Amino acid sequence: MAHLSSPYTSAIPFSLGSFLVYTHLDRIWGGPGLGFTPLQNFTNGCLAAGVAQTLSFPFETIKRKMQAQSPCLPNNGGVDVHFSGLVDCFKQTVKTNGWLALWNGLTANLLRIVPYFGVMFSTFEFCRRMCLYWNGYIDSPLSNKLTPGVDQSLKPKELREFKLLGRRNF
Repeated sequence: MAHLSSPYTSAIPFSLGSFLVYTHLDRIWGGPGLGFTPLQNFTNGCLAAGVAQTLSFPFETIKRKMQAQSPCLPNNGGVDVHFSGLVDCFKQTVKTNGWLALWNGLTANLLRIVPYFGVMFSTFEFCRRMCLYWNGYIDSPLSNKLTPGVDQSLKPKELREFKLLGRRNF
């Protein structure tokens, strides 16, 4: 049963960490997220992925060690630590190789993950701007200018109804 939960031991902390860091970067930079350039969005995505991956990488290391240990393979899969579960794997790894062993392979993983998330979050922000433009909240997907006279708290359906009423009254 311990092996069933191992895929989630690294995915959940990484996902939560990356989205929390990304959503709070606009406060750190002192501006609204809509006002960022594509390069700033890319940088924010890279920073969020780097921080989240660094913090969640020990879970990834433990997950890999648990997946590698197998009684069917010669030498139990060749792992350097033999354990009985998730917590035991963590304890044995730290006891045998020290705390830094939990981050073995981080650099290679960062080189793979960071640019990917930079592109992913930049694409997300561009799609968000396109949706705001198509629904009438901003003047252009390439500018930060809000549409004048539009209550930004309206939902898209309410905004369409508001525009239809405005056309009928004039």
